[in-house]
Amino acid sequence: MGEIKKIIHRIYYNTLRFFLSILMRFYFRQWQVANYDKIPHKGPVLFAANHQNAFLDALTLLFAQPRNVYFLVRANIFEHPVARFWLESLRMLPIYRVRDGLRSVAKNDEIIDKSVDILSKGVDPLLVFAEGNHNLKRTLRPLQKGIARIAFATMEANNFEIDLVVVPVGLYYGRHTRFRSDMLINFGDPIYVKEYIPLYKENANKAYMKLVNDLYEKLDKVVLSIHPTEYYDQIENEWLHKRTPKHDMLEQFLEDKKLVEEISKRYEHEPVSIPDEAKAEPVPPTPSLIYRIVMFPVFLYGFINSYPSYMLLDLLIRKVVTDIHFYGSVKKASNLILAPLVFLLQTLILYFIIGS
Repeated sequence: MGEIKKIIHRIYYNTLRFFLSILMRFYFRQWQVANYDKIPHKGPVLFAANHQNAFLDALTLLFAQPRNVYFLVRANIFEHPVARFWLESLRMLPIYRVRDGLRSVAKNDEIIDKSVDILSKGVDPLLVFAEGNHNLKRTLRPLQKGIARIAFATMEANNFEIDLVVVPVGLYYGRHTRFRSDMLINFGDPIYVKEYIPLYKENANKAYMKLVNDLYEKLDKVVLSIHPTEYYDQIENEWLHKRTPKHDMLEQFLEDKKLVEEISKRYEHEPVSIPDEAKAEPVPPTPSLIYRIVMFPVFLYGFINSYPSYMLLDLLIRKVVTDIHFYGSVKKASNLILAPLVFLLQTLILYFIIGS
C-alpha cells in the first residue's frame, strides 16, 4: 500500500510540475538561467538563495534545473488546509521562527532531521532561503546560521564522508509583482563543506560563522544588492534612471550590478536626494516597430482572451492578500486554477453561439 501511495504521489507531483512549468513560461516575459554548469548533477546539493518574492522564489529554482527539489519555507503559510496540501505537494517543508512561538520552534528539530535525511540520500537537492525572511528590496540581508546547522548535521550524520556542496543562487526579477516581467536565475561558485570539517571539529561555532560568511560573499556576487541601506531609495532611483535596458538578462544583471556599485560608492561620501516624483521602475527593452506591427494581431487575440481573468484576479488579490511579497506567488498559483476555467467558459460560450 505504501508503494502505491508513493507512485500516486510521484505521478501527481510530475503532473503538477509539468503544468506549473507551462504557466511559468507564460507568467514571465523572459526567463534565463546563468552558470548552470556550476551545479553538481548528482550527489547531495544544498541550494542557498536570496529571498524576495515569497514561494514564487522556490518555484523558479524548480524549473531552472532538472532535479526534484525540496524547499524550506516559513511555517505560517501552511496554516490553511488548502495551502498546506499544495505546498506539501510541491515538497515544501515548514520551518518555524521565534515569532511562531517557542513550542513551534522546537518542531524545527524534526524538519532539520528530515532535511539531513534528504541530503544524505543524495538524490534530491534541498533549497534554503539563507536570509531567513523575504523582502522586495534589492538588498542581500544578513544570513542565518540555519543553513550551516543543516550542512554540518548532514556531514556528521554521514561520518564526515559525504561530498555535500552548497550552491549560491541569485534570483533577479525585472519587476517582482508584475505579470510578464523578466527573471534571471544565476548560480554562483559552489562551497564544498568538507573543507570546513577540520575547523568544525575544533570549534563548531567558528565553522558555522566561516561557512555563513563565505556563503554571503559568494551569494553577494550573484545578487543585486543596494548598500548602504540608509540611502536605499536614492540609490535605487538613480540606478533606475541611468540603467540601459538589455535583452540578455545576465548582461543586464552584470551592468546593473556595476552601475549600482558605482552609485553606492558615491553615496557613501556625497548623498544626493532625488524627488519622489522622479521615482521609476525597471523598464524592459522596447521591441522594434516592425515586430510590434507583425505581432499586434497575436497580442490583440491574447488581450481579449486573457484581460477579463487578469483583471478579476488582480482585483481579488488586492482585496485578499495583505503582504505584497505574496502578490506574484498568489497570482501564479491562482492562474493555474482560474485561467483554465475562464478559457473553458469562453469555449462554451462560442459553442452555443456558433453551434460547433
